[in-house]
Amino acid sequence: MAVVELTGKVDSLLTLEACPSNSRSRGSGAWWLDWLLPPRCGSCRAIGAWLCDRCVARLRFLEEPLCATCGGEVEFAGAQCGCRHRLRLLWRLRSAAAYDGPLEQAIHRFKYEGWRALAPALAGVCVGHLEANAPRGALLVAVPLHPRRRRARGYNQAELLAAELRKRLHLAVPRGRLARLRDTPPQVGLDRLRRRANVDDAFGWKGPRLAGEPIVVVDDVTTTGATLEACAAALRAAGSGRVLGFTVARVVL
Repeated sequence: MAVVELTGKVDSLLTLEACPSNSRSRGSGAWWLDWLLPPRCGSCRAIGAWLCDRCVARLRFLEEPLCATCGGEVEFAGAQCGCRHRLRLLWRLRSAAAYDGPLEQAIHRFKYEGWRALAPALAGVCVGHLEANAPRGALLVAVPLHPRRRRARGYNQAELLAAELRKRLHLAVPRGRLARLRDTPPQVGLDRLRRRANVDDAFGWKGPRLAGEPIVVVDDVTTTGATLEACAAALRAAGSGRVLGFTVARVVL
């Protein structure tokens, strides 16, 4: 019984450690906190890093040939997967890796269990892929949460990722913001048509009209691209240029 109680206390401390309010650099004078509460892998929970080398080595990065539009793996170069009829406003959709194994576990903790300190590690997984695909001069935004859901969760995981990627790639934020206009139900469990209907007209642009700038929209995971396509619709209506949807992971159907 004492072991169970102690384990619960340790897990609570590790969750606390993962919160951004407790994040710090080793040069901040809080070296003792690094010693007391060291980072723990968001997948296997091994102590030492937020995403350990062993789990990184097990990630399945998406490799060419890829569909030119949606970024899904295809049999041969130049092949189209039939996505163009449903992705009409996104210029391209790209993801770094498949949503399975260690990455699935890490993203679940990042998104639902308060492990916000995973943002730099997850950004590190995909920064090279984004750098290779982002249009020159692109601005970067995150898929927004509805204010009600953001209050309930306490943070927007996509915005944490976006902040890390902006910093590493020196990408700017547009004047104005992409907003979620409807508090839509979660996409999990919906088929392709219901996903599209669920987010149709769910987003809008708040602020000065865009002037043709290319935009990167960042999220954690994509399945059919419906959410990113809906974001692209709002951005194009506001005057943006090409819109690249980008995620850390992709559900491979």
